[in-house]
Amino acid sequence: MKKLLKSFTIALSAIALLTSAQAAPKAVTRDPNAEYKLVVLHTNDHHGAVLAKDGKGGLAERATFLKQVREANNGKDFLILDAGDVNTGTAISNMFDAEPDLKAYDAMGYEAVTFGNHEFDGSLAKLQSQMAKTSFPWLSANIVTNKGYKNKNKYSKATKPSKGYLGKPYIIKNYEGYRVGIFGLTTLRTLVIASPDQSLTFKDEIETAKEMVDTLRNKEKCDIVILLGHLGDVQETETQNTSIKVAENVSGIDLIIDGHSHSYFEEAKVVNGTPIVTANEWGKYMGKADFTIKNGKVVKFDWMPVAITTEDYTPDAEVEAILKPYVDKANASLKDVVLKTTAPFEFGAKLTRYQEMASGDFLTDGMVAYLKTTGVEVDGAITNGGGIRAALPQGDVTKEAIMTMLPFENYVYVITLKGSDVVELFNFIGTIKQGAGAFAQVSKDIKYTITYDAEGNGTMSNLTIKGQPIDPNRTYRFATNDYMAKGGDGYVVFTKSIDTYNSSMLLSDVFIEYAKTIKDSVTPTTDGRITVIGGKLPE
Repeated sequence: MKKLLKSFTIALSAIALLTSAQAAPKAVTRDPNAEYKLVVLHTNDHHGAVLAKDGKGGLAERATFLKQVREANNGKDFLILDAGDVNTGTAISNMFDAEPDLKAYDAMGYEAVTFGNHEFDGSLAKLQSQMAKTSFPWLSANIVTNKGYKNKNKYSKATKPSKGYLGKPYIIKNYEGYRVGIFGLTTLRTLVIASPDQSLTFKDEIETAKEMVDTLRNKEKCDIVILLGHLGDVQETETQNTSIKVAENVSGIDLIIDGHSHSYFEEAKVVNGTPIVTANEWGKYMGKADFTIKNGKVVKFDWMPVAITTEDYTPDAEVEAILKPYVDKANASLKDVVLKTTAPFEFGAKLTRYQEMASGDFLTDGMVAYLKTTGVEVDGAITNGGGIRAALPQGDVTKEAIMTMLPFENYVYVITLKGSDVVELFNFIGTIKQGAGAFAQVSKDIKYTITYDAEGNGTMSNLTIKGQPIDPNRTYRFATNDYMAKGGDGYVVFTKSIDTYNSSMLLSDVFIEYAKTIKDSVTPTTDGRITVIGGKLPE
């Protein structure tokens, strides 16, 4: 594969001269009467899902499926791709910076992964280290580097980033009878929902796609062009260039493999003649695309999602052996002490459903603090008291104790509301009866009073956010959990969000990570962020 030697600082005219000066690739030899078959398998939004959960997914189970398809295809004309967000999810993966995941990807024969926005949750050094340890290249044609960019990692020839890029803009795969070009794109939403290094510049997705199609078709003489994109098919903001928008504005792409939105497709979406596919999340499915190619043209295309289940696919022994040391260490770490307390975080008779509690304060403050480490600033955090299910002990607090307190697989979401909707939100919170699971626990940025009458009906007053009353003319960003973000517990106003972001971190893991930052023993206290007048506590 010839490298695309292009920096974002080079003028288009210079690129044209450079391209014309390079020799054209050798033409593919093919039988004009033959039909060639290509199988493409793909995943996206893996998010550290190392093990199967509720009988779905699992890297070792995925490996078994891949081997079966490869054997059925005699190992020929076979591609395995991932559309990004390998990072950030389960404790096993997070603990080891996705090392078990990436080792399994290598063992399974993945040939390229696109950068997702969660690849930028950590430092650039961490990401570069991950890239250097894999045997496959990381793709993105719209992430370019400036003069201050430094990368001292040792890479193999296959994975070495192209000059001027964080990874590679594209790769070429030559098969008998046809040539395939695969280029990557990463959503510009990354600049808002993560904190990429300042040495990186993100280019417009649509304009970059046009450049890549021209390069792959005319310079590289590719018969088939595949976009491996972490773009999303769901419009999160008005300015977002989704995979749908890219297909509407760019011709010449034979397949868009998408990620980011965690969508489940039963069949491909065809937009402007281009099929768009995606494979849900967490390895619960793999997409399977079947191309029939004749004279360098696609004459038939089929696609389907394949459910990866423990019932259908027994764990592959090789991949299971790769994962075992990490799984064993993670299980043992449940006994690790991550917090010391001078007194219990009380729970009583489900008191988190009645009043401000120390556990609710700690959790919501932790949500705000965690998001800040990823570059995401919020105006406050709100979670339902019913999601907190137990006390924490005095003294040593283990991961296991925290996961007992927060047993549900709720993920931290960020939603954006207009000021008028924020007023509606807190008016609703004021009407929640004591004892209901919807009773809010909030971060220290938020302060209010709920006054209950003799019948237990509440009203909201004295509401401030960061010390100020609600401004109906601005927008507010709040951290919450996925259940509430989707309207659960009556929080329907959250569905009015004009910009929703899934951090892909469990509430329990966020609590744990926040606890690790506290060096001294914690005395569980409340600070009056929620004042309750009237009402009645459980007996």
